[in-house]
Amino acid sequence: MKYNVAQLLKEAIGSHRNFDIEEDICDAEHPMEHVRGAVDMVRTHQGIWVQARLVVRVPQYCSRCLDAFSRTIRIELDEEYFPEVDVKTGMSALPPDEWDALCIAADQNLDLAEATRQATLAAMPLKPLCKPECVGICDRCGCDRNQGPCDCYNREIDPRWAALRSLMDEQQL
Repeated sequence: MKYNVAQLLKEAIGSHRNFDIEEDICDAEHPMEHVRGAVDMVRTHQGIWVQARLVVRVPQYCSRCLDAFSRTIRIELDEEYFPEVDVKTGMSALPPDEWDALCIAADQNLDLAEATRQATLAAMPLKPLCKPECVGICDRCGCDRNQGPCDCYNREIDPRWAALRSLMDEQQL
């Protein structure tokens, strides 16, 4: 997800480029498997403004049944990147101090991976489910209740808890 933007940095303010992304990610530090979408880059007075509409496939584990599955997440990027080195003079060009800036590397390559990673992490659910009707695992024996019911709760219980047992039977129906 790297783009050489040296020529775009030499052009006039308002110049733009459009790119399509279709890329598999095999990096362990990024939570993504596959990224596809469209990227628009526009030259600004300080750097390059990037707008992207991406679809990201993310591997996850269900918070109820612990099965692995992949989720598709739609994200949008709207970021400005600042060059570390001025492309015309070769001098160091520091980004504004008050921003946590995304930088264009000294070799004039703009890398969308970090911004995509951050947007993907922000869009991921805190408790992912493999499917909305997932019933999870049994809290006593650990069997996957999506595969079938277990009879852990059908065993004899203390008579003092029998009244609560009827409430559990109603919830499982």
